[in-house]
Amino acid sequence: MDTMYKQFNIDGSTYIFCVEDFEILKISENGKKESILQEIKNKKAKSEKNIDELQKYESGYAKSTNINTIGVNLVNGCNLNCTYCYISASSKKRENLSERKFIDILNFLKKEKDNPVTFYFAGSGEPTLNFKLMKQLPKLCKENGFKKITLDLTTNGTILTKEMIEFLKINKFDINISLDGNEEIHDLSRVYNNGKGSFKDVYHNITLLQENNIKFLCTTVLVPCNNKIIDVFNFFEEKKIYSFFAIATNSFDDNYIPSIKCLDNFKNQMNLVVEKYVELIRSNNTIYSLKIKNDIERIHYGDTKAVACVGAREGIYIDMDGSIFPCSYHSKSKELSVGDIYVGIDYDKIIENKWYAQPVDNYETCRDCWMKYLCSGSCFAIKWLENNNTETPSEYLCKTYDIYWSAIIKLYILIYPDIIEGKNVNFKDINDGK
Repeated sequence: MDTMYKQFNIDGSTYIFCVEDFEILKISENGKKESILQEIKNKKAKSEKNIDELQKYESGYAKSTNINTIGVNLVNGCNLNCTYCYISASSKKRENLSERKFIDILNFLKKEKDNPVTFYFAGSGEPTLNFKLMKQLPKLCKENGFKKITLDLTTNGTILTKEMIEFLKINKFDINISLDGNEEIHDLSRVYNNGKGSFKDVYHNITLLQENNIKFLCTTVLVPCNNKIIDVFNFFEEKKIYSFFAIATNSFDDNYIPSIKCLDNFKNQMNLVVEKYVELIRSNNTIYSLKIKNDIERIHYGDTKAVACVGAREGIYIDMDGSIFPCSYHSKSKELSVGDIYVGIDYDKIIENKWYAQPVDNYETCRDCWMKYLCSGSCFAIKWLENNNTETPSEYLCKTYDIYWSAIIKLYILIYPDIIEGKNVNFKDINDGK
């Protein structure tokens, strides 16, 4: 089959997924597949693909004119010892970012002060351990002329107090709580240094957020070896808590190395997830897995993405000592620093090492892949971690994404009639059936 297509066989029918624009076509039982594909190929060759995103990055890497997403490390060290932590944060010596250093960060970013800027607090430790500085952040930004800020907090949720919750509410923080599902699953990985699980503390504080009408999102890490992944989704749907998930990846110190051998289990679990969401959507129940909902909409609208992220282009991460990194994932290793807030960004180092996401078609190994505009070449930081370069794909991520996106496309095909009907609570705004 031509590499611009991917074939799916679902419930006895054959479907063709078009790589370039995500169009999905059903081939009738008596249809001649090859002649149909040739007809489609000829038609698509006459139309122009939207290349705005590609044009933006067509020259490779260019010095950013606007840095709008800045990660700031408020704390080294963590009160949890999560088994899959990519930087082993609990082993770090506890250290807090000072007010003086944060002002230095704002001075470094002063040319951005009239632009919309998002500060996100995550990375090398639990940010709420430095609540003393956190309380000062809105005031410091305002005093230093930053007029259009968004404050984004990722926290393990274990030590939230009523004072913290009131502060987060008043200052309209975007809040992400790390929660891996029910107590059994969460406490397998997210434990204190003494081995005690953290679920009860986190869930108690989540109820406090709910009681105070504070919006939040739970962020979840899926471990492919877990043979109860379906229970993660069951938990959030039953509790009616919006969630977003990622898949566990390599840690910098080899403390956690995912196993490709677990991917048969992951595939089986994703099949159960598909069955779960087919049932929920056909029953017109609100679904609380935002990633699944968003990715269904991506397929429907043909939302291709040529570039995976803006790390080292429009986004940077600033560590405790003022060192600058392309992203928070790189911050564990000082050799990956690309400058600091006193000297500036070393763009030559970024370009030399290709520590940025390129258009996916720039990667030779990705050009003929059916997922290239879905995963967009994947995370350049993880590729560097596995292969010591950002060109070679991660075998583990490629295999997990193949399983995940195959499941999403199957789910989309099965619920397509419910989507285009225009009455489903999850997709009421979709009226332009493909």
